Amino acid sequence: MSQIDEMLQWMNDFLHYMQAQRGCSPRTLITYEIALSDACRFLSAFYSFTSWREVKTEHVRHWVGNMAERKYSANTINKSLSALRSFFKYLLREERIEVDPARLVKSMKKGKRLPTFVKESEMNRLFEYYPFSDDYVGCRDRTLLLLLYHTGLRASELLALCPCDVDLQKKQLRITGKGNKQRMVPFGEELSEALAIYLEERSLYFSDTPHVPQLFLNLQGRAYTYASLRKMVHQTLSAVTTQTKKTPHVLRHSFATAMLANGARLEAIQQLLGHESVATTAIYTHTTLAELKQQYAQAHPRRDQSR
Repeated sequence: MSQIDEMLQWMNDFLHYMQAQRGCSPRTLITYEIALSDACRFLSAFYSFTSWREVKTEHVRHWVGNMAERKYSANTINKSLSALRSFFKYLLREERIEVDPARLVKSMKKGKRLPTFVKESEMNRLFEYYPFSDDYVGCRDRTLLLLLYHTGLRASELLALCPCDVDLQKKQLRITGKGNKQRMVPFGEELSEALAIYLEERSLYFSDTPHVPQLFLNLQGRAYTYASLRKMVHQTLSAVTTQTKKTPHVLRHSFATAMLANGARLEAIQQLLGHESVATTAIYTHTTLAELKQQYAQAHPRRDQSR
């Protein structure tokens, strides 16, 4: 085995460890693999390195700077750096290296962006007028969209749902979130009716299909994928909003924004979203200029004073 093959083998060992021992999702593993492969190519090309043992802090900083030169966003750079940090920590624990060269490399500062969301009026228009097909696919897609907007679930949480996680009598879902932490999420009558209809459609449509544990299935009776969900969400949202970003996560933002706008406490939204800290949920306290003007007009004690 050549030394460059050894670099790749160490990467593969790490990815296998993250999957088998840490239970990383396929998407996270792909993020790690892309970042580590990029770092490996850079270090080999610029420094002719053939071993991770050769990497020093200044080399990691150079790689970070190179990503910035390639116009990578601060968010992408920080995710890549985080992947490399995890990799070197693993190598340190395994005693394959003696010093962690990424430990002292700081993340890039990034401006906080307000989350993209779809307006309540646009979501109302979607559920009232969008022409969902009158078959299993139409029923499934409408239920998926209602679930995202009614509960604010992460896409991974939604796709991991099983029929046994749905309690129609109590109108609540059992959600397994990040770190395998479970939480109960309530829902209302509209979603309850949609889920009841979908479960019946699912049972009839797949009556002769081998059992699959996931709640949402494609037409072949296999688990519905994130790629299919993203495509469907983009297609349906395109009918009601001009927002550039139309993803499942935008509906999570839309749920939180609508809840806050209609009087929900930040702490309650935090629990519903499964956030560790209320500080994470605080990004949804954004308001439009029109709302600011209205609140100012209602609240400022000298709003009507004139000379």
